[in-house]
Amino acid sequence: MTPSHPEPEDNLASTSPPLGKEEIAVILQQHRLWLDSGERDGRRAVLKNANLKGAVLIGAILRRADLEGANLYGAYLKKADLEEANLRHANLRGANVRWANFRNADLESANLVRGDFRETVLDGANLKGANLKMAEGLKREWLDRAHTDPSTRLPDPLS
Repeated sequence: MTPSHPEPEDNLASTSPPLGKEEIAVILQQHRLWLDSGERDGRRAVLKNANLKGAVLIGAILRRADLEGANLYGAYLKKADLEEANLRHANLRGANVRWANFRNADLESANLVRGDFRETVLDGANLKGANLKMAEGLKREWLDRAHTDPSTRLPDPLS
């Protein structure tokens, strides 16, 4: 009999149940309080490896939140503020991030395939190793203000 091995941390997002609307609302409220109080009150949103598949986060304030490895597949992040957020290794495949703010966010090795990036702010964002294949609405000048490297996979028209 072979010993069982725990699942790697990267796979937790796909195996855990999705967070409920009420739980997300409380996390967002506490995070907003944390930001507004200069980190004295509330709690920082730490959603590392969280399952937020299909979550509706329109206009969410998630500046400086930790979403590393989170599953945001198909999430609605339209007009969300993710400035300086940690989204390393996050799955945002098919996410709607129109008008979202990713200024100085860390999206290293994130899956951004088929995302809707119309009017998205990417100034200073780390896109090294990110997969942006088939992403819609991206413009070369936005990518030029982000940090990319040869491992960043861009949509064919921008490659």
